[in-house]
Amino acid sequence: MPQFDILTLGAQVFGLLITLSFFYYFSINTVIPNFIEVKKFRTKKIIKNTKSISTTNLDLTNNKKLINNSYKLFMQ
Repeated sequence: MPQFDILTLGAQVFGLLITLSFFYYFSINTVIPNFIEVKKFRTKKIIKNTKSISTTNLDLTNNKKLINNSYKLFMQ
């Protein structure tokens, strides 16, 4: 079997090193920047949604108070 043959071990190690170096180069230049870009986008979106939820919650609280006061005035 060629995997266990000592004569082909050097060629296998060389091929493995070439393949791993290509994968490392590809990861550093392509994959990792894409992950960072996605993380920044998600962080901005979460911050925006959190602010939107806060303002919506405040509006709902104010509307509830307004409705309660209007109902009390109507019942008088």
